[in-house]
Amino acid sequence: MKSKKLVDYRYFNNKSLLPKQTGKENTSPLSHFKIDSSGTLDMASKAWSNLHDYRYLRRRNRDYAFGRQWNDKITLSDGRVVTEEQYLKEQGKVPLKNNLIRQLIKNVVGQFRSAQTQPVCVARDRTEQQLGEVLSGAVEYVHQHNRLWELDGRTLEEFLISGSCAHKIVYGTRNGKSDIWIDDVAPSRIFFNSMNDVRQWDCSLIGELHDMPIADLLSRYAKGNRKRALELRKIYGEVKDSDFQNEITSLTTDNADNVDFYVASSGNMCRVIEVWRYESRERLRCHDTLDGSVYKAEIDTLENIEQENARRIKEASKQGVKREDVPLINSEWFVDKVWYYRYLSPLGHILDEGETPYWHASHPYALKLYPLIDGEVHAFVEDVIDQQRYINRLITMVDFIMGSSAKGVLLFPEDQIPEGMTIEDVAEEWTRYNGVIMYRPRPGVPQPQQISVNATNVGAYELLNMQMRLFEDISGVHGAIQGKTAPSGTPYALYAQQIQNSSLNLIDLFESFKCFRVDRDTKIVKTIQQYYTIERYKKIVGEEQQNILKNIGEEDVKNAEFDITITESVSSPVYRIASNEFLLELFRMGQIDLKTLLENGSFPFADKLLQSLPHNNNIFFVIGYDWAN
Repeated sequence: MKSKKLVDYRYFNNKSLLPKQTGKENTSPLSHFKIDSSGTLDMASKAWSNLHDYRYLRRRNRDYAFGRQWNDKITLSDGRVVTEEQYLKEQGKVPLKNNLIRQLIKNVVGQFRSAQTQPVCVARDRTEQQLGEVLSGAVEYVHQHNRLWELDGRTLEEFLISGSCAHKIVYGTRNGKSDIWIDDVAPSRIFFNSMNDVRQWDCSLIGELHDMPIADLLSRYAKGNRKRALELRKIYGEVKDSDFQNEITSLTTDNADNVDFYVASSGNMCRVIEVWRYESRERLRCHDTLDGSVYKAEIDTLENIEQENARRIKEASKQGVKREDVPLINSEWFVDKVWYYRYLSPLGHILDEGETPYWHASHPYALKLYPLIDGEVHAFVEDVIDQQRYINRLITMVDFIMGSSAKGVLLFPEDQIPEGMTIEDVAEEWTRYNGVIMYRPRPGVPQPQQISVNATNVGAYELLNMQMRLFEDISGVHGAIQGKTAPSGTPYALYAQQIQNSSLNLIDLFESFKCFRVDRDTKIVKTIQQYYTIERYKKIVGEEQQNILKNIGEEDVKNAEFDITITESVSSPVYRIASNEFLLELFRMGQIDLKTLLENGSFPFADKLLQSLPHNNNIFFVIGYDWAN
């Protein structure tokens, strides 16, 4: 077989075509750690700075969502910059608020959590559908031990507030357990490049800021080498030894709002900057015709490949084999695109680096930006902030008008004050129960009178009602979907139609969040295929799937191609009722026996009843009892 001629060596002795991506050796005594020379730290810092407006808008939306609705800054005529709350207090007003945004968010999250769903793996090759069932059981296990249903509820809340959400899927050991872990990534600590693809497929840089105690830092990056640990301790020499975060106040937003790119949030924490970049490498694509293997090789191994080919030709010639019949290693140059990770210190030391270790050949993050029109993110909460501000302004104005209007003011003529009494005595007697004031009226002098003025009828109530209606119209969450009582005489069909129409306004939001969950669960399944063994599958899947695993090998599960779909969970009440009704109907028709009914149905007493059944199980019918509920 004729070998493919490699590129002339002269073309590989010149300067590299692509920028150098690896770090340079540190000339300081800290020789175990390279200094980043690829510009990754600067690119990460730039990406972090470019997201300043995004973090500001997210903080503003969060403040409005949780009741801090007078924090916007205004500039006074004297040049002072104060919050709206401080300005109102200086004017003698009370900054009142009626938080409708919080209730709106709770309603949308409630709509999501009322229909519990779960991921299902569907094999692309229908003959491998049994493998899809095994993977579905493994994904369900990962969801359960990570409590993802609770995490998804809080993530949706963040999605409504900031228009973005991110999870990180990793494999590691925590609390003595090696498994797949899903972490929620705080918007105040994540950074990424500018994107325009609504699917985030044009992501080329993404990362996260970590703060960790010095003990955790040494455990992760010393790699069992005490000399590396000593050098790490010198790099982070300013960090205190104490693990107790006594400098940070608990249960406050200050920790998230005051994050700096280079400096840790506390003096006893170490800042580590995790960066993933989509980089290019000059490499060789090799095909060894001797064993049929195809692999990638570094460009500097070209000479070794030529030497191996020369050795094969020489040995073959001794046996009388022609040169064109010798199985050689065919190679060609190409530009390889890879995800490369670096863990950096604020000074640029590379604590750890390498190509992505995951089979999905990407970064471990699942990211969703909404709606990403022209590269912009606009949150659900952002649409109703103006209505919330105007509602707060109206109720504050009505309160001020009511407080400053005349309420029971007494007009008492000065020359009508009785002898022996002062005006204070008159005021006390006037307000006393069964009080009596003796006075002698004079012709032409008006009698004492009390004035109560209703000065609030200035249209404020009409404006307030209009803004409340606009709040519902703009958000798309109307009274029907909120569970409000329908007006008397409202037909059932009309009320049901109102609920359906309100749900349509949220479909786009839920579908975008569903796309995020599909992307995340796809990476979860790929990670499961990479790290789980057959023995691990047998421990976490059901009896039926264990029987499937007896007939397949570990490589079959690892190499199965699949699609992820989000379906209604079997723990949903609606799903349980429908499935139980279907099984009961088959049972009444005599198509299944009692054991099959109990094994496949969702009955609270099924396991106990199965254990008490005799081995020679007889079929019997139960009529008139609604097991579905």
